[in-house]
Amino acid sequence: MRALLTLLIVLTALPAQALFDTEGKRLGLHFGQVRYDTDGLYDHYRFEQRDLSWGFYAAAPLAPWLDMEVHYNHLGSYEIQDSAFHYWRDTFHSFTTTARFHRALGASWEISGRLGLGAVYLKQKAIIWEGGQGMDLASGGADIHAGLGTAWRFHPKLALTLDYEHHSFLVASGKRDYVQSLAGGRIGLRYTF
Repeated sequence: MRALLTLLIVLTALPAQALFDTEGKRLGLHFGQVRYDTDGLYDHYRFEQRDLSWGFYAAAPLAPWLDMEVHYNHLGSYEIQDSAFHYWRDTFHSFTTTARFHRALGASWEISGRLGLGAVYLKQKAIIWEGGQGMDLASGGADIHAGLGTAWRFHPKLALTLDYEHHSFLVASGKRDYVQSLAGGRIGLRYTF
C-alpha cells in the first residue's frame, strides 16, 4: 500500500506534459538466443541448453548518458525427459526495470551497459511417475538483469542494436537453492521519438 501511495504522490507531483511528452523516449524489440546454466540442478539429465528468446522494452531518458528501461523478455524454454512418465518443460518470462548507461562514439555509434532488477516467472509443465499424471506449476522470484551492448543509428529515429544479456535468479528444489542463469546475444531494432 505504501508503494502505491508513493507512486501516486510522484505522479501527481510531475507536470502533465512530462508524463505524455514522447520526446527522446524509445521503444525497442529484440530477438536472440539464450543459454541455460542450471548450476548442477539437472546434472543427471541431458537436455537442450539453448533456445530462442525475444522481448520488447520502453525507455525514457533521465540524463544525456542514462535511460530508465522497462523490459519484457520471453527467455525460451528447455525440456527434460527421463522417461515417458517423467518429463517436464521449464518456460521463463522476465519483467525488469533497468538503468542503461550509454556513451556516443561519433555521430552514429554508441556503447552501453545496463543493470536492473525485476521478476522472473517460471512456468513448468510436468508429468510425474505416479500414474503419468500431468501437472502445471508456476513460481516466481527476483531477477538480476545485466548486459552490454552497442547500437548503430542508421536513420535519425532508428537504430540497430546488438546486446549480450544475462539474467540470474534462485530456483528452490528440495533442500537446496540453485542459481539459474540465462545468458545470450540478441539483435534488435530501436525507435526514438
